[in-house]
Amino acid sequence: MTDQMQAVLQKQKAAFTAALPEPMSVRRDRIDRAIALLIDYKDEFAKAVSADFGHRSTEQTLMTDIMPSVSAMKHAKKHFESWAKGERRKPTFPLGLIGAKAEVIYQPKGVVGVIAPWNFPVGMVMVPMAGILAAGNRAMVKPSEYTERVADLFAEAVPKYFAEEEMA
Repeated sequence: MTDQMQAVLQKQKAAFTAALPEPMSVRRDRIDRAIALLIDYKDEFAKAVSADFGHRSTEQTLMTDIMPSVSAMKHAKKHFESWAKGERRKPTFPLGLIGAKAEVIYQPKGVVGVIAPWNFPVGMVMVPMAGILAAGNRAMVKPSEYTERVADLFAEAVPKYFAEEEMA
């Protein structure tokens, strides 16, 4: 299992490096696919959460896991381009005296790991995913071992929306 995870990590790192700079259109597309995954599988996620918890109402899962995740994705989609813009800064002394200019340029880091707790097994994966995808990163997800059915559903659903190089 460790070898398989290392192989996926290396694949994601290589894909990230090859794609630099990550276009805004690709980021937007990934956010759209994440929203589609959540909406298309909302009922299946609710059933999986209920089965993992012994019982949890569909409405509760929709309100505490699915809706906040979709909202976070939509918020990220609305703002990610402005978040990615560089910011001018004052250069430190004495560089400013000789005409130097300074700017902070925001760049994606590469591959981000998400380790989700058991209590909100969908939301604690997908809410952070909004920022990860908006920033142009790839993601490796480790759901809680206490929510096996949700983890199995993620393993089934994610490959239908994302290449392994994007999210695993």
